[in-house]
Amino acid sequence: MRLLEVRRTSGFRVACLFFATFGTASLALSGFLYLDTRSYGRRAAFEWVGWESKHLLSLAPRALRERIDASEDFAEGGRPLVLFGPDHAHRAGAPIPFPDQAPVGHPFILTQQTDQGPRTLFSELTRLPGGEYVLVSRSAKDLEALEKALVETFVWGMAATVVIGLIGAVIFGAGSLRQNDAITRAVERIMRGDLSERLPTRGVSADLAHLTGVVNDMLGQLERLMLEIKGVNENIAHDLRTPLTRVVGTLERSLRKANSVEAFRACNEDALAEVKSIVVRFSALLRISEMEDRLRRSGFTQVDLARLLEDAVEYYEPLALERQIRLRWERPEEPCTVEGDRSLIFEAVSNLIDNALKFTPAGGEVEVALRRDPPGIRVTDTGCGIPANELGEVRERYRRGALKTGKSGFGIGLSLVDSIARLHSAAFDIASDAGGTQVTLVWRPAATSAGHLASIPAPTA
Repeated sequence: MRLLEVRRTSGFRVACLFFATFGTASLALSGFLYLDTRSYGRRAAFEWVGWESKHLLSLAPRALRERIDASEDFAEGGRPLVLFGPDHAHRAGAPIPFPDQAPVGHPFILTQQTDQGPRTLFSELTRLPGGEYVLVSRSAKDLEALEKALVETFVWGMAATVVIGLIGAVIFGAGSLRQNDAITRAVERIMRGDLSERLPTRGVSADLAHLTGVVNDMLGQLERLMLEIKGVNENIAHDLRTPLTRVVGTLERSLRKANSVEAFRACNEDALAEVKSIVVRFSALLRISEMEDRLRRSGFTQVDLARLLEDAVEYYEPLALERQIRLRWERPEEPCTVEGDRSLIFEAVSNLIDNALKFTPAGGEVEVALRRDPPGIRVTDTGCGIPANELGEVRERYRRGALKTGKSGFGIGLSLVDSIARLHSAAFDIASDAGGTQVTLVWRPAATSAGHLASIPAPTA
């Protein structure tokens, strides 16, 4: 069963494809080497026969006869010489009959029948000046042995290639199967609810490593969102228990003690105020959920940050005067545009200025500034600041610092700003010390020219 699974893996199939390609190339190369070696051996044999024939023509008759007699007893695989008379009768040399069909003066292949079977000779028949014929031959046994050795070598090489290729394919397939098993086990643990589990990235191929890295980032985002949902549910239950208890107490008190229309009205007004605060909290949560929907980017437009900041400062100037806080803002001469949703950016700026005014004492100062390169917004106050151990938590929903528990609010403002920043691919940074807090919202270079998102209705005052 495991072997069948190995055969289905991509590693096994890729290895088999590579083996087939390499095997075909090796087979073609082996065939070329065999044919080239065979051709070269025959060409060399015929060249020797032609050279020997010319050499014999240059010898004197006696020297030629001595040379032929010396080659009469030739061993198998040797180079026999034969002398024939004008009548084609055998006169000297090896016991080879006259080749009647052979062309004179041109090389040819002669097949000689022996007790051991047919023997192939590379030969040339030459006519001497006296009318006699001399047959010069060379045995093809050495060349045939070489060709046979080459064929056997190629066959054994191909067999070894097949075995090694199959073993390599099985090894690669088993490696792919191990990777798939590890990923499958991790996915099963994730499906059982363990969102902290991640897909393995070590020991996997390069193509899977990139994919598992992306999936792990997605799982990290899902885990973060699930933890946020869990934390939000707990915070909602904890945070709404108090106003709901007060609503229930007010209504019970009105039923027990209210004995006039004015008393009923006062109780109803108290209950209505508590219910309105609950509605405001849920509206803020729904607002954050809307901004975490990435599909809303389809309606992004060019937004002039200078004009937007001027509108926001004008909106909060009466509140700053009422609280005796100096609200500083210097409008730049040239516009500074970014791509985004104007209503959302205005809401983020409003939350930042509102927080700065809320936690700055009378006589303090809040400065709103515009950044140019890269474009962004900076809000600085001289308020109580945020303790260093709380800087990483103030962006969480319903998270309120120890210095803010006496102020109005639900702990959702900075979480809302953080969601708007993520939606606009902007960097949201908070720096604080005992002398105040500085908050920056900076658009990254890619965000100033990136895609377009759906506009969200502007917040009500």
